[in-house]
Amino acid sequence: MKNAHLKLLDELSLYLKNIPGIGEKNASKYAFWLAEHKDKANSISKLLKEISEKVKSCRLCYNLTANENGICDICSDKSRDHETVCVVETIENLLEIETANVYNGLYFILGGVISPIYGIDSIIKRIDYLVSRILKEQKKELILVISPTTEGELTMQYIKEKLKPSNIKITKVAIGVPAGADINYINKKTLIEAFKMRTVA
Repeated sequence: MKNAHLKLLDELSLYLKNIPGIGEKNASKYAFWLAEHKDKANSISKLLKEISEKVKSCRLCYNLTANENGICDICSDKSRDHETVCVVETIENLLEIETANVYNGLYFILGGVISPIYGIDSIIKRIDYLVSRILKEQKKELILVISPTTEGELTMQYIKEKLKPSNIKITKVAIGVPAGADINYINKKTLIEAFKMRTVA
């Protein structure tokens, strides 16, 4: 029979494995490290609790925010171009674009792409919300920064179909972005060029 402390560490390892980029070996390693460094583990535990209580999704774009009104700093920034919306898959994509300093509009985070394998309900709901906002607020341009995979192309096509009733200009950053590439692994110079030379979707 396995000792009680090993059962607890195994359970922690299972949770850690759910974090992208952490495999079984590292998950076990981190679990034992946390058990051996209780002061660090307690600090992390307190911080995780605070994040869980205070950090939430922006009610306009799904970026993260700790603002009490539920709206992120980007959506609240009046100096940004509120007539242009950049659609990305993840918050990490947003951060990459912000770091490149090539765009000054708003964002909308899909949380993934339409994929029959992993389910589509949550993505469809977000797209429907995006479409309703665009139609209501009469945005001028929608920029699609979605990985050009089969699922990504399907997602872009779905968005375009839903927005046919509007006059919004829909563009995509296709130049310099290799097929199947994750935007997070594209260097800053390539991303800037891809953004500046975007084409009609």
